[in-house]
This record gives sequence, structure tokens and C-alpha cells, in this order.
Amino acid sequence: MALRTKLAAYFLDLMNGSSSHCWDGLVLGALERAAVLYRKGVEKKYRSYADHPERQVRLDAVVISLGNITVGGTGKTPAACMLAQRLQREGYRVALLNRGYRSQKEHDGAVMSDGRQVLLSAAEGGDEACLMARSLPGIPVVIGRERRRSGQMAIEQFGSQVLLLDDGFQHWQLHRDLDIVLVDATNPFGNGKVLPRGILREPMEHLNRAGLFLITKCDQASREAIDAVYGALQAYNPDAPIAESVHRAKWCISFSDWNGMKGRENCQALPKGTKAVAVSALGNPASFEQTIRSFGYDVVQALRYDDHHHYGTDDMAAMKKAADAAGAVLITTEKDAVKLNPEWIRQYDLPLYVLGIALEVTRGGEQIDKVLRHVIGG
Repeated sequence: MALRTKLAAYFLDLMNGSSSHCWDGLVLGALERAAVLYRKGVEKKYRSYADHPERQVRLDAVVISLGNITVGGTGKTPAACMLAQRLQREGYRVALLNRGYRSQKEHDGAVMSDGRQVLLSAAEGGDEACLMARSLPGIPVVIGRERRRSGQMAIEQFGSQVLLLDDGFQHWQLHRDLDIVLVDATNPFGNGKVLPRGILREPMEHLNRAGLFLITKCDQASREAIDAVYGALQAYNPDAPIAESVHRAKWCISFSDWNGMKGRENCQALPKGTKAVAVSALGNPASFEQTIRSFGYDVVQALRYDDHHHYGTDDMAAMKKAADAAGAVLITTEKDAVKLNPEWIRQYDLPLYVLGIALEVTRGGEQIDKVLRHVIGG
């Protein structure tokens, strides 16, 4: 495990309340002081827009943001795809705006997909944007750090009526008509403290900006834990409706079939009980590994990389070694698959499969529709 990964895991344990070493107290003290400064900085930046709404850019389209109040994976990408498809079925011209994090085009902005074909690679436009582009036929995906520019691009080039702002809860520069906040049922707020002492991007009081809450991964938490999330959300925002969802595995196919865009609906290429090595570079790899198990496979090992990790040949060798040693196949996510070089997969003869995951709303779907109708009209 790389030093960076070890340090990240160590600090994440501290942020979630785990302490086992004698020097942890000193580290925690430093994190507490840094958190005070971070909170002041966040409050100052937020107030600079909240107190001066004229500083926010307004676009000639309905802007809906999907985001979260914590760091780590809450399932925004499947949620964005679900919502985009929901609006598309209602007849709206939708475009998805993604930052293109750590991509070559992040600074200047670009069209990842025009709705007909994917125009950029994962390296050029980002792994999440590439996955969205492959998953959303008929829906343009535009990337760029400055969402006002990418939003204007979508309006001018595609006549978009609704702009979905992916990971936008803290992007106060752009006015939005609705903020949807995702909350991970398995770890909703960490220890309740802001970065770097906790996992909160901003104070809990800021939940009052949300117009709708979507609790994710409800199948991986107890009813008592979910009810506790309800209580916390309603304490800070009693007016926003709350819906529940799960991340459901839909299919599992070989990497070659996935890369060739072959039919995949309800396809399960591996028999139940197959031994698998989970490969992922996610904010919450444990959730993905549990989803593999829920689809009937036996996870015997997990290769976890940093979120948005760029894979190289050393990683291919590590995957091959792990699969051979365990007598298992490799299973990864679509978000990771878009970053894997097909030539390397063939060169290393990797028994690689891709698991398709979709977000399903299990409770409160009518609440979502009601909020969307109120915001968009019709």
C-alpha cells in the first residue's frame, strides 16, 4: 500500500472517531485547530454569496444541483443518471454538468458527449463524466470547473431546458433552483465535525439549503439507523422531503463485452458463488464490495485505490497476481472500467468483469416527482 494511501486511511479513521495510538491525541488537537480555520473560511465564502445573491450567475434554464455535505462516496453518479433519465422520460431537454475532476479538460471545459456519441476519453474529460456519457444516450454531458460556462455551453449548443449540476452543493457561484442533498445511510455525517477533524464539507446547519434529501445505501443500514438520519435531517430542515434509495447490481459482463457496448440488461455472466477480487478507486469501496456480495459473488480480496486513481501497468500486474493467487475473477465498477486500457487487459490476460450498478428509489418517489414538478413546472 502506498504511503499516501496509508496516510489517507489513517486520517479517515481519526475523522470517523477511531483512535488507537499514543500520538493520536496530538494529531487530533492539530486537526481540531485546523477545523476551526476551515469552518471560518467556509462560512465566509458562503456568506459572500448568500448575502449578495447578485454575485451568483443565473442561467436561462432550470438548474438542479445534486451534492452532499460530506466527503466520500454517497452515490452521486448513479443518482445523477437516475434523475437525468427521469427528466428525459418526461420530455425535458436535459444536460448534465460535471466538473471533470483531475481531467485534461477540467480547466477549459468541453463537451464530453453530445447525446449521440462520447467525444472524449476518461483522461480527457474525467472518469465520472465518461461513465455518465456512456450511460445516458440522448443526454449531453458537459464538463468544466466553471459550471456557468459549461451550463451556457449546454444551453447554446443543445437547447437544454434543465441543467443537472453534479456535485454542486458547495458551488455557490451558480444560482440553482433546487438543491438535492444525498446522505449515505452507512455513514451519514461521520463524527459531526467539519474537515479536517471530521468528514463534513460544511456545518450541519447548512442542510437548511436543501430542497430535497435522498438517503442512499438504505439496504446496508438498519431501520433504526435510517430513522436516526431522518431525525437529524428534520432537526436542521423540517420542510425538505426525504426519499430513500439503494444501489442495486443490475448486470455483470466481461470487460470485452462491456467495452464493445454489447447488450447487458439483466445479464449475469458469472455463476452465483464465483470467487471475486473487487477492484475499485472509489470514495466508499466497502459499499461496492457489499454490492458484489449482494449479487451472489464471494469477495475473497479487495484491491482499493485512491478515489479517481489513474491505473497503470503496475496495477495490471497487481490485479493479475491477486486473481491468480486467489483463483478468482476480477470485478470492477463502470467508473473504473472507463479508465482501463483494453490493450493492457488483453496483454495481462486479466479475467476482468464489470458490474453495472443503478440507483433505485425505494421510498418517497412521489415526493421526488412532486418537488421536480414544482421546480420545473408542468
